[in-house]
Amino acid sequence: MNLLYKPHEYSQQRQKEKKRWIWPVHLAMEATYYKERGHTVVWDDKDAITPTHFFRRVVWEPEYLPFDKLPAPDRKLTNAFDPKYQANGNFKYNPGTYIQSAGGCWWGRCTFCKEECIRYELRDVDDVIKEIRQCKKLGFREIFDDAASFACGRWRDDFVKKLGPIGINFSCNMRFGTFPDYYKMKKAGFRMLLYGLESHNKKTLKKISKGIDIKRAIKELKLAAKYGLEPHIAVMFGYPWESDRDAKRTLELVHYLLRHGYAKTAQASLYDVPGEKVKKSHAKYVNRIYEAAYSPLFWWNQLRPIRNLDDIKYIWKGIKAWKYAVTS
Repeated sequence: MNLLYKPHEYSQQRQKEKKRWIWPVHLAMEATYYKERGHTVVWDDKDAITPTHFFRRVVWEPEYLPFDKLPAPDRKLTNAFDPKYQANGNFKYNPGTYIQSAGGCWWGRCTFCKEECIRYELRDVDDVIKEIRQCKKLGFREIFDDAASFACGRWRDDFVKKLGPIGINFSCNMRFGTFPDYYKMKKAGFRMLLYGLESHNKKTLKKISKGIDIKRAIKELKLAAKYGLEPHIAVMFGYPWESDRDAKRTLELVHYLLRHGYAKTAQASLYDVPGEKVKKSHAKYVNRIYEAAYSPLFWWNQLRPIRNLDDIKYIWKGIKAWKYAVTS
């Protein structure tokens, strides 16, 4: 079978509102799966002369093959070094690449997420560690695990223990409420932990089945920051049931966390669920999260941890993003 893979800016995104070039690791795993079974696989042949009708199928997004059958992706076949995949803010140390340690989400109940009710399938720790070693051998300096939520319990403890000797920077998506040993994670090479905070409104958190408590979440962010990790928080605006005051409280919380360094970075987007209306008047708050940068305390907590050129480059990347946001 002849397969043409055509990744786009939504191929690895869990919300359609977020348009961004993220190297589609899940798609790449499936492409490698077919290649290893003897199929002809072509990845993004925009410069090739092969006519599209030559291919039996053209694939844009993951087909969700059984996750436990998927191999580590062939990063050379799937252009993981492409500059457009290096420009996003998930990497401080370039070149960086993505892995996916699990399919689905172990929580799997958030009503706005593509992972809702998808079966959670977790890869063996040693298999993931083997892939990370291969990534380092290829020349990658940072890994981002784009599993919807990083595993907890014994799996995580075993992983942290085995990651340390590799000597590579590691970031991942995390859920509040598990309170891992942040000290050991930092020592092992963990850098950024991406948390979905979503809203400061208890009603909203309950309605979207987020399953977190704001006070505990703030306590956890403070603990992670204390040990030198770099928490990143994600929130949303435009919930149809929220008032203007509700949205402002979320904005104020983001500013508080950024100014005090409890969150190193943040992102905001519009609530986007098919069949539900978005309160478009709240779109104005998305870029206002960057107003935290008007505070001298924010810059003190940004500049204080600088240790090397990579830190400076990363801050400069953030400044450019801030300038674009406040002028758009």
